[in-house]
Amino acid sequence: MPMTKKEAFHIIEVISNVYNMELNDTKFNLWIQFLTEGGDYEPTMKTAKKYIKDGNVYPPKIPNIMRASPKLMKEDKLDDETKEHRWRMENDPEYVERRKKALDAFKQKVQEYNSRGDDYVE
Repeated sequence: MPMTKKEAFHIIEVISNVYNMELNDTKFNLWIQFLTEGGDYEPTMKTAKKYIKDGNVYPPKIPNIMRASPKLMKEDKLDDETKEHRWRMENDPEYVERRKKALDAFKQKVQEYNSRGDDYVE
């Protein structure tokens, strides 16, 4: 969620107090604009605090601290085959055992193939 102007102001206030930044109206408005359009409050504040704690002696530039929250992925609707597989993996011990044996056999084949080397010819 994009940050509000009040949140952006709070971030600028923290940074400018630590680094004694003297922002004129133009710079201040640019910081507000960039932070509200491209940043989210929590990750940006966290990054700003980390920037300060890491002992950086120079004031940050906007890209040094501006962060956006990760976008959440919406899970697609599952098909019937996948639903059945998931149900059987949780509730059918025989199905789980057959699947385990098949996976173990596959892993064994891959291991055999990998151990032959590049110069193997049949």
